[in-house]
Amino acid sequence: MTAKSLYSDRVVLAGEELEVVPALVTVSEGVITSVQRTARHDLPQGCEFEDLGGRLLTPSFVNGHTHLSMSAFRGIGLDAMDGNIVEELYFRLETSITADDVRAFSRMAAYECLLAGVGTVWDHYYHAEAVADALIDVGLTGVIAPTLQDLNGPGVDSLDAQLAATESIATSSTYAEAGVVAATGPHATDTVSDSLWRRVADLAERHELFIHSHVAQSVEEYTRSIEQHGCSPIERLDRLGVLDAGRGALLVHGLFVDRPDLNRLRPGRNILGYCPFSQVQFCFPAAVEEWWSAGAPIILGTDCGACNDTMSVQQELRLMASGGAYAVTASAAGQRFLAGGSLENADALEQVRTGGRATRAAMSKTESLLATVWGTPGEMHPRLLVGKIESGYRANLAVWDLEHPACWPATDPLRSLTMSDTSGALWGVMLNGEWRGTPGRFRDSVLESDRFKAAHLEASARLKDLLSRLSLD
Repeated sequence: MTAKSLYSDRVVLAGEELEVVPALVTVSEGVITSVQRTARHDLPQGCEFEDLGGRLLTPSFVNGHTHLSMSAFRGIGLDAMDGNIVEELYFRLETSITADDVRAFSRMAAYECLLAGVGTVWDHYYHAEAVADALIDVGLTGVIAPTLQDLNGPGVDSLDAQLAATESIATSSTYAEAGVVAATGPHATDTVSDSLWRRVADLAERHELFIHSHVAQSVEEYTRSIEQHGCSPIERLDRLGVLDAGRGALLVHGLFVDRPDLNRLRPGRNILGYCPFSQVQFCFPAAVEEWWSAGAPIILGTDCGACNDTMSVQQELRLMASGGAYAVTASAAGQRFLAGGSLENADALEQVRTGGRATRAAMSKTESLLATVWGTPGEMHPRLLVGKIESGYRANLAVWDLEHPACWPATDPLRSLTMSDTSGALWGVMLNGEWRGTPGRFRDSVLESDRFKAAHLEASARLKDLLSRLSLD
């Protein structure tokens, strides 16, 4: 693979703050090898490069928590949303799903991610090597956590195979070259025994892996932890030594995490995964402003297409930035005003609004928001550095047309990335140093490709067969 250089008048580089500057970015063997801040007129004579003009060159997004294969379940079982849909419906589907199904379904979700400017995913699922292969099929990079269960769930009978898959992905040079690496994937605290948690911690230590798990995601999980172990899910992991194992722990959802639990987390080692649209649909949003105030690192994920109908992590940014304002309406002051408006009640309601504004403003700064989809998740795995345009990082890049109506007038393009739907302005995506699709007609070139059409046909046929087998068609 020969070296190639890209030049843009607007390249996003990370320092103390994000900067948009003119720069020449050189890529070789799928990795960024040099970044030169230089004005166009100072480029060396004879320098060959692809000229991106004034288009914005950024890292591609990192989706910090996905179940790619579950996008096939989109729209299924919406009448079960008031209960525990994971246990009541998804476990049933996942018991019947095959490795070939998972590869086909994950491939379709990977295409959806690609078209949203996502270059890397942290995926957690069964038949993990099929997920890894699907990423390679489409060109995405990712951190694959094979789902591990021994108490309950579809993975109980495949535990040994999933443990073996973890080691296989962790030690595979073929996967590593493609930008696919491993994490350990205990499912949740109520489906994993103490003995398996200890095995997970040992595995994470042995291969220097992250532990990627759902934690305190439902009232059922929290109740079981209190009744069976006499403590919260987070405190139980602390007692078992899980919070100190491996490279750290990615703890996802955290709906039932209180302030004492937040104080148990290890700064810099324990990262909280926030999937706001998923949480709004399934249950309620976690107390992310409390997470922020406690100094916990946060990454954003979409969960799966089955729950929030999008794999665009960009769409999660707006809810993280402003979602806390919805609590004002439901506050006691809000309810008093609705019961009978008065100047006194209106003033009290305004005080609730302004009382949380400082935390919300800090959390919703452009740099803070983009850190949840670039810098923080991009540096979690040492064998897959992404989320920055910097020498030594994987060449996972996105190019945005700032003349597109979603970006215009582009007075603050980074703000547009956090608060707008700019997917229509996506001009090109480079992953592992190679353009995916055709720059300039990125979306159409992907959707019109023979590879995508074949993937779509296979996934559709497999989904129809799966639903028929389970009498869900």
